[in-house]
Amino acid sequence: MTESADDWVERVRSLSEKASQQEAESLVRDVYESAQKELDAQRAEAEYEREE
Repeated sequence: MTESADDWVERVRSLSEKASQQEAESLVRDVYESAQKELDAQRAEAEYEREE
C-alpha cells in the first residue's frame, strides 16, 4: 500500500504537536527526495554492474 505525501504529513504532525503543517510538509519532501536519490544511485550502480 502506497501512502500519499499528505498521509505522511499527518503522521509526522501526529508525532509532534510542535510541528507546523509547513514543517511537516518540508520534512516529508526532504525524506522523499533523499530516498529517491538513494534509489536512483542504486539503480545506476546496478545498471553499471550489468554492463560490465
